[in-house]
Amino acid sequence: MVLTGTKSPLPDERIAHRVFESHAARHPERPALTCGKETLTYGELDARANRVAHYLASVGVGHGAVVGVCIDRSSDLVATILGVLKAGAAYVPLDPSYPSERLRLMTSQLSRMKVVVAGADTLALVAEGTDEVVAIDDPALRLEDFPATTPSVAITSADLCYVVFTSGSTGTPKATAVRHEGWYNLLNWLTVEYGLDHESGNLLVSSFGFDISQRSLMTPLFTGAPLHLLPSRSFDVSLAYRLIGELGVRTLHCAPSTLYLLVDRELDRGTDVLTGLRYVFIGGEPMSAARVARWATREGNQCLLLHQYGVAECTDVASSHRMVDYDSYAGGPMPAGTPVYNTQIHILDGSLCEVPDGVAGEICISGISVGAGYLNSGTEARSRFVTVRRDGADVRLYRTGDQGYTTPSGELVVVGRLDHQVKIRGMRIDLGDVEHAVRCHRDVRDVVVVPVGTGQDDTHLVGLVIPATGRFDDRALRHDLLGTLPRNMVPQRFVALDAFPLNPNGKIDRKALAGRLRSGAHMTGSGAR
Repeated sequence: MVLTGTKSPLPDERIAHRVFESHAARHPERPALTCGKETLTYGELDARANRVAHYLASVGVGHGAVVGVCIDRSSDLVATILGVLKAGAAYVPLDPSYPSERLRLMTSQLSRMKVVVAGADTLALVAEGTDEVVAIDDPALRLEDFPATTPSVAITSADLCYVVFTSGSTGTPKATAVRHEGWYNLLNWLTVEYGLDHESGNLLVSSFGFDISQRSLMTPLFTGAPLHLLPSRSFDVSLAYRLIGELGVRTLHCAPSTLYLLVDRELDRGTDVLTGLRYVFIGGEPMSAARVARWATREGNQCLLLHQYGVAECTDVASSHRMVDYDSYAGGPMPAGTPVYNTQIHILDGSLCEVPDGVAGEICISGISVGAGYLNSGTEARSRFVTVRRDGADVRLYRTGDQGYTTPSGELVVVGRLDHQVKIRGMRIDLGDVEHAVRCHRDVRDVVVVPVGTGQDDTHLVGLVIPATGRFDDRALRHDLLGTLPRNMVPQRFVALDAFPLNPNGKIDRKALAGRLRSGAHMTGSGAR
């Protein structure tokens, strides 16, 4: 089965930061960026980015280069990203919230990355293993002496714009390269499909290293709107909630876990700040409609939630679903919607042949959004980025490793990961299936299921549950689940938590949960009861 997105014509020059430059030229006085007490107009941000670009050129950064960026949320962060792009290079987000050992591992994977731009507070995090590290806020650089004019650099739509690291099964992060044309297509789709404009201000709430943050950073600048940054290294739900109201934020791009925290705060306080949002674009992990249904269906709430599916290898978003029928979500998995513009989603079997409608297979993606591959893993790139013959022509596909099927209405449904399957007493089980069944129970608000054990013979499932009410009876829950699931699929025990721990990207930290269970550590710190 193939789902085909709208074929939307694109200009010959598909360069996102050129659109930002056009806004700066037409409306230099409009607000472009806020961070704490600092505000920059489009004209000011463009001039600062141009100076950064000219400085980078003076130290040898040019077309085709790869530049690391390790800067806390600030005007320097955004000016540096734009400056790297204007210099003809691709930027690599190196999140300052990551441990220094993780950052060293990431920088060691890119021999092409000769320069890392940091701040005075982050310089030490990336000082090792890089040819040249510069502090962009060092007065000795004298950035003010460089031209404020746009540098003349030839950039093509096929060039790289950013390289984001994703986790690898071997423990080595994969340097995933995205092209300008794919990024432009995504930003153009968001702008046209949802009518975004200069009033669609956005608050960046995800960590810098997360793939969703790259579109969160650029979308408002692509539409001529202000970009608002949290003036903190880590996510602060109280600060984010306050700024959404004070700044008149209209859009968010975030993982479900981040949205849950914001919604819970609003419901606990009995306020309505979030209803002033126009759109929340949700991605990165499975969405639980039950966690937000009471808030989303409140009278007067005009905010539309978009449940999106995608992978970093294909410019982050491949499909999108408008969440409007909350009653229907209780009876099955949440749809992930229809493809973005100029994108196709294929449901294929192990031989890369199409499966019938409604039959689960591997989700593969083709079209302009498919990226350039992995810069540090040729073997894995060849197994994931493949070429097949379709209708007499070669088609380049990315094999996501996710399982899904299509609905009769032509929407994608994602059912889990091929590598999230485990064997329990010889039976292959998809953890997503188990989580869906548990999540549908009246006493469960959300759940993460993890396998615990040293091998197939002694592996068992443990359900980490956020109860729907204060009362939680794990024996009653097991009894009810045995009426809907095979015994092998029912977790042997449940642990009640107040909340799930999140990793720096705002996703549920499954590895931390599983590690603590396997070590026998007491479940504290994440809200265990």
